[in-house]
Amino acid sequence: MIELKNMKALSVFPAFAAVFLFSLATFGQTIVVNDPTLPLPTRDSPDDPPASIAKIYTNKILPPVRKKLVSDGCSDSPTFTGAVDGSFTKAGTRQTAIFYQFCETGNGLGWVGLAVVEKGKVVANFVQDSGWAFSIHRVADVNRNGLDEIALEFGGGMHQGEGGTGVSIYEFKNDKPVELGWYQATKFTDSDTTAAWVLTAKTGKTPVFYTRKYLALKNNKWRRSGARKVVKFKPLDGSSDFEAVR
Repeated sequence: MIELKNMKALSVFPAFAAVFLFSLATFGQTIVVNDPTLPLPTRDSPDDPPASIAKIYTNKILPPVRKKLVSDGCSDSPTFTGAVDGSFTKAGTRQTAIFYQFCETGNGLGWVGLAVVEKGKVVANFVQDSGWAFSIHRVADVNRNGLDEIALEFGGGMHQGEGGTGVSIYEFKNDKPVELGWYQATKFTDSDTTAAWVLTAKTGKTPVFYTRKYLALKNNKWRRSGARKVVKFKPLDGSSDFEAVR
């Protein structure tokens, strides 16, 4: 994979603050939902959770998953993918969502786990038979109902020297993660990322999502390709629901 490059953030000048706030209230704010051109956060130990959640991940989240999943076809081989803070199952709370790979069952296939922790307690623990876990990102309440959404990136393995990743957007409804939609996020060969699609959204009760394609250049740079397009999400064919673990 090529090393990815930070993009510049937009800024708002004070003179236009009133107009900006009015536009947010009236038309919604445009936010970045997923940007594959940005580098993933680095960790001292990439395969281990941070110290703040390591104990609950090891002692509370994984044991019941082992009882449910470990078999000849699913080895006990969890790999921590990432964690993000937000309000996921209850508005106004500070929670941490944890995403990990529990086992791989084939080329681009495997069981993944998604858990939510609040004040040292596991408030949600789910697994899914899907793909390979790549990354997790918080989406800042795109539909303005008080709950943050979660963007989960999955890989589908390599086929004839090419592969890619897709991102599913999830929101907790009735204490269960429900998929709002899926889109292709990257395309790559066995050595380089060749294309990426940045996903943005205009927030509101009925948010509008957009993608814009970028092509990878040399020296870790990206070139925008084509116009921004509206996305009409559809569930990924063959995807399975998350299953609760207790």
